[in-house]
Amino acid sequence: MSIQISRISIAKAVVIACALGVVITFLQISFAVNFSYRYNPGPISTSSPTRIEVEHQGPLGTVHQPQPSPPIHHGVKKDKKPKKPKLRKPKSHNTPSPLPSSVPRIKTPSPPNEDQTFVYPDRTVRETRLTTSIRFRNGTVTKVFKPAFFKDAKAAKEEMGSFMLTLAERSQRVRTLGQGHDQMNDNSTDCHGETLSDKLDRGRYFAYLPMGGGNNQLLALQKAALIAKDLNRTLILPPISPNMHVPTWAGPRYSEFYDLDTFMVRSGISVIEWHDIKQTPEQVPPSFRRHWREFSEDLPCVPNGGMGATSVNLLDRIRTQFLLNYKNAMSQADTTHGKSRSFRFVRDVLLKDVTPSDPVERTFVGGLDPNMWRCLTSPYYLYGNELNHRPWEEVGMHLRFNNRIEALVDDLLDVLLGPAEKVVSNKASFGSPESKPFRSHPEFITIHLRRGDIVTKCPRGMAEIECVVQIEAIAKKIDEIERTRRMQALVKHRRYHSDMEGFVHKRLPVLVATNEKREEELLKIQELGWILVDHGDEVKDIRGNIQPSRTIKLGTYSRFGPWYPPMLDAVLLTRANYMIGMRSSVMSGFGSYRGAAWHGHRTILL
Repeated sequence: MSIQISRISIAKAVVIACALGVVITFLQISFAVNFSYRYNPGPISTSSPTRIEVEHQGPLGTVHQPQPSPPIHHGVKKDKKPKKPKLRKPKSHNTPSPLPSSVPRIKTPSPPNEDQTFVYPDRTVRETRLTTSIRFRNGTVTKVFKPAFFKDAKAAKEEMGSFMLTLAERSQRVRTLGQGHDQMNDNSTDCHGETLSDKLDRGRYFAYLPMGGGNNQLLALQKAALIAKDLNRTLILPPISPNMHVPTWAGPRYSEFYDLDTFMVRSGISVIEWHDIKQTPEQVPPSFRRHWREFSEDLPCVPNGGMGATSVNLLDRIRTQFLLNYKNAMSQADTTHGKSRSFRFVRDVLLKDVTPSDPVERTFVGGLDPNMWRCLTSPYYLYGNELNHRPWEEVGMHLRFNNRIEALVDDLLDVLLGPAEKVVSNKASFGSPESKPFRSHPEFITIHLRRGDIVTKCPRGMAEIECVVQIEAIAKKIDEIERTRRMQALVKHRRYHSDMEGFVHKRLPVLVATNEKREEELLKIQELGWILVDHGDEVKDIRGNIQPSRTIKLGTYSRFGPWYPPMLDAVLLTRANYMIGMRSSVMSGFGSYRGAAWHGHRTILL
């Protein structure tokens, strides 16, 4: 009997011990999960990479992946009893995060009231109540603006900082360190992460307000760069400003499409971008458009060409993007009252340095050095014999597209024409990170067929058919090109053959970049056998089947955004062996200059 009782007691003890072990294990796991959940920040988001990161972090669509090692925390207080915080669902107007979707999704708690900093091998992340700032190893900074940012103007202005004060601090740092004006070299960064822009910074700056379409803004850029060069100032390059063709809230950096480092080396003009001084939201909620001025600061600028002389309607979009309130800084020496269009008068009189004895607008930069900053409302309107061919020869010639954009155009040509080499090519390769620029392709002709608002440039009373170049006239010009090519090929054939046997002349493929929408005009292009460059998306029916199309749908707009279709067309014009454009189009003019100067191609303007 005693043996049986003893066996029962031992069995009970074993059961109790097992149950106790299970409870202890459960508590340990629960504590570990809560602890890691609370103190591991994980990725900021899992949305697709932003434009800035794609440009500065590597080839298209690639970024530096975070290492699995735990981050170093600064300024985070450890609670004795951590509690699992509640997750808040982000609102629809959140700015996309710069981290790629390939990063594993890890739940992150809502940020606390105090600021937090997390250090990773390739980036440093700073969390505040209003923003998330990511500084990458190469110095690039990306900001994600949270919904709270748009609800507290005072706190938002304090966190963004003042454009003018930040610029003054940069100027003081440059002058103190004595950044070399003659340190021109081909290295974009040094071992300390210092960029070429930092090395060439003059410490004195010139800025301007862009207006008009993208190519008119490029004309203004060329003239503004000459002013900066003549005055020995660093040009603050604005982004490509939204306009009637691309009516977004914010525009992209020029460095997204152009090689600015090579430009600085070849032109001798020092350049920094507005984003390097102040970062503002690129996507905003609809309500913000009505009260953006509450978040803005004063921007002193000298009016010219009548822009900003008597009205703040400057036809630009950069002030809203960078939250800047225009302040008329008209010089007392301006006898034109803000209407001057003379390059020499603006450069030598309106933008000249001032002396301490001058009754200058000292307060327009908040008591700072009045010679640190100069700004002009509209260099686009400047003319004069002092310009002549300088804008193109000293600026435009050296402002070339970067390799990433050139590689995208090579991908586009692979899809439309096929590669010269015997390699497999399809639309899936368009935008591949492995793409290399300036690959070999068959020879081709490109037509820039400007339509739409171009008819507004026609003289009053003149019909469109008399004013705008028609497709039939362009077809005749191509026939002339082909006759010349055939004669040249025939002469070459006769050098090696006594008869015409085996002689075959193939016409070149013709690519058409146009904003034409009329069906009857598009049908003419199709009947001529020309290839329309279509950046649109494939259309599917209700069953998901792709609808037949007369064109190859590249999907550029949906994949890369609204700024890429016109930019890729601009690059395409430079790459054609023969380019046919319109004299009334600024884009055709740039394509003609670039194609001839950069690649030695033949260009024709009708």
